[in-house]
Amino acid sequence: MFACSVCFYGTEVLTGKHYFQSNEILTACLNLRTGDLRAILEELKFLRQKIQLPEELDIEFNENYDRYVQQAQNLLFKIGRLAKRIPLYRDDHSFDAPQLMDCLNRFSLWDSNIGLEPDVDYYSSDYADEVGFSVTDEDGHATFYHQHFFPEPELAASDEAEILLVLRDCNHATATLFDSYITFVQDVLRVQTTYAELLEDYLHAKRRFLSEAEIASCLMQYLRSSGNRSARLQTAGTAQMRYEIIRWKDGVERLCETAFFDSLGAFLYTDFFRGLNQNYLPRKCENCHRWFLLTAGKFSSYCNRPLKNEPSKTCRDVGSRKRYDDKCKNDPIWLAYNRAYKTHYARYLKKKMTTAQFEQWSRYAVELRQKAENGEMELADYQRQLRI
Repeated sequence: MFACSVCFYGTEVLTGKHYFQSNEILTACLNLRTGDLRAILEELKFLRQKIQLPEELDIEFNENYDRYVQQAQNLLFKIGRLAKRIPLYRDDHSFDAPQLMDCLNRFSLWDSNIGLEPDVDYYSSDYADEVGFSVTDEDGHATFYHQHFFPEPELAASDEAEILLVLRDCNHATATLFDSYITFVQDVLRVQTTYAELLEDYLHAKRRFLSEAEIASCLMQYLRSSGNRSARLQTAGTAQMRYEIIRWKDGVERLCETAFFDSLGAFLYTDFFRGLNQNYLPRKCENCHRWFLLTAGKFSSYCNRPLKNEPSKTCRDVGSRKRYDDKCKNDPIWLAYNRAYKTHYARYLKKKMTTAQFEQWSRYAVELRQKAENGEMELADYQRQLRI
């Protein structure tokens, strides 16, 4: 259900017809608004149990069964809508289908006579009632598709081996379906807890890209401080790896590592460490508090999203100004530079300096500031020369 086939080349990821950067999909998962995932997970586990058919049915169970089916199907639709907000599943229309109902309809265990008038042929091609409707295949054979599910009354009194096998097959099929959704919710929950904590509190704690030795040290510190979280960082999913020649988006055929993952978590785990090795990592913006993708090059604590109240500026613009203001308040070198700059700019505005003179002084002041920051001149000497 949540399986995916992915091709890797360098820092790029190809899934279906879409190209992404390493950890771009993890970044999207970190930005998901999911509601209370733990409550969703508990409800899934509860309904998984309620959908299982006991070998000895009773009237009370039969009367309540459809209510649990409807509740469970609505929950699967809700989780499916969440999945489609992840780029990996954006084009997957299977989440729009009533998967639990499709699964249950594979088994002849349901009462089709509820609400029927005498002598009505519910296998006719145009039949529909409150229980379900008829479906005709290409050969003209009609079957009844249930939308509501009431176990056949005769099943309660039956001990035939064939019926028991059908019951067990049905239970196995529904359990497998629920388990795939449970794993998906656990994978998303792991993103919001384990991955987010590892990134914020460890890998980005120094506000710069780390060396290989520093990355290894961070991971060791994380695992030691968080007990048995090494199991949580991983996933129950698996991957089948191989190499293929793929025509890439630039038209060049390349040898790519391809993989089939049976869960979201299995893909994210692999992509995370590939991106980590190349400095492609999600980072939480210190202005808007949404995650963005750092792509090697220059480290930043701010994203490039436009501001809501000032679309011509970005969070990074705000961050640059904030860093400058912080330096001017807390760093004596920058404080002296800022005061001198304001003084000389005021002279320029009053026509006491020409444009050429002001630009010349600005270049000179930056050179002095760099020397002071490099320890090549004393602070007092630096402050005195700025005033000239």
